[in-house]
Amino acid sequence: MEQSFQNIINNRFDRNFGGTNVGVADPYITGYQFVKFVDLPTTLPGALGATANLPGLTGAKDISATLEASCQSVTPPGGTLNKTEFAGLGGTKWGAPTSVDYGNTMTVKFLEYSSLPILAIFHGWTRMIRDYRTGASSLTGANYAKQNYSCSMFFWTTKPDGVTVEYYSLMVGMFPTKDPQDLYAGDIATIDKLEVDVEFHVDRVWHEDWVYTQCQILASRYRGEGANFHGQLKDGADADGAHDSPKV
Repeated sequence: MEQSFQNIINNRFDRNFGGTNVGVADPYITGYQFVKFVDLPTTLPGALGATANLPGLTGAKDISATLEASCQSVTPPGGTLNKTEFAGLGGTKWGAPTSVDYGNTMTVKFLEYSSLPILAIFHGWTRMIRDYRTGASSLTGANYAKQNYSCSMFFWTTKPDGVTVEYYSLMVGMFPTKDPQDLYAGDIATIDKLEVDVEFHVDRVWHEDWVYTQCQILASRYRGEGANFHGQLKDGADADGAHDSPKV
């Protein structure tokens, strides 16, 4: 067992795990989370509608990067171990496991921006699957296949260094279950940012060693790009004062 857990093993009394000695138990700190969308539908960019106001979203790669940079939080599905109960003498009970049931929905929160790119993405995505005008899919013939309306997403959290992976998972068979237009209400008394909660259907959540390996590669890549980007902001202005964002 790793030495960092010795403090936990040896202190079941006051549960104060502070100190500076070897073996101090570092707590898990939340808030350092990242996502990577993969296999986004190639037909999605064409479904966004008024693209004149969204010149940056011209391809699936641009949409993926926008969602990844805008992600504020992720709530992955959990699992329940089902059981059956048996009756014993005098009303006593005992049980045994029967099956495991993992949830098939997850929620991702995105920050919205002027020109409403997040709304355009999820309104277009939902409309592509089922057009509100006809009730039928915009994908016709052989194009109506799950690979053309679903995607996968890596989700990982890190230590506060932003690069050492702690939790990791891969969600597959994802597609949004809601067009979030109801969040765009107007209220003269409310002046605030808008964060858009989008619920996704998920076919399966992978939590395997190969997922950890891929998430660690992505974490290192994101960390490098972040350092690069801020280096540009400090030293790399273009002649007109603009800055080019690093490509994903």
